[in-house]
Amino acid sequence: MSPIKRNIFIVSGIVLIAAGCALTAYNVSEDYRASSASADVLSKMDEQRQAMSSKIDEETTGSSEVLPDVFESEPDESYIDPNTPMATVEVDGYLYIGTLVMPPLEIELPVADDWDYTRMNISPCRYSGSYYSNDLVICAHNYSSHFRDIGSLQVGDDVIFIDVLGNEMHYKVGLVETLGATAVEEMTSSDWDLSLFTCNYSGMARVTVRCERVDE
Repeated sequence: MSPIKRNIFIVSGIVLIAAGCALTAYNVSEDYRASSASADVLSKMDEQRQAMSSKIDEETTGSSEVLPDVFESEPDESYIDPNTPMATVEVDGYLYIGTLVMPPLEIELPVADDWDYTRMNISPCRYSGSYYSNDLVICAHNYSSHFRDIGSLQVGDDVIFIDVLGNEMHYKVGLVETLGATAVEEMTSSDWDLSLFTCNYSGMARVTVRCERVDE
């Protein structure tokens, strides 16, 4: 090999290494930023939840009003209309439906009520469905602080969703699978109560965790 070609290969190698280092640094920076943004949203959501709870306590404490009997028998509180709108709180201009907790991964994250790439840079987002209709689908970037490790969840692992009113919905992982990047109908039309997904490293597939709701 001539000295000129050898120098070209050396320079090319140095450039590629530098580009790789720059990309790694960028990804680490974005991951840290996303982690900080999610933590900030969680803190503000908790403040709002406490404020709502205090307001309810103030409105009900000391009330001597007796509510009339409007039911001939006890109402069936187990039934919730699947079309019921999910409660939301607003934080920094975006609406959030609750908090996703994955104990095996030691991860707790806010969930935005709708998805776009701006919201996903902050937190996981509702992609489709609802926890009332038991077809909730949540997506997130594969940041280490978000959904990068969901593929390591095992069948039987716990996943918890806490709505903005403090109600907890418990799930068990039932399946971990990989779907194609364009398998939208397969992702959203499943019989699973909760689905979580993120892209793999190549971006050509979606790591997907399917969960079923359980009684606690």
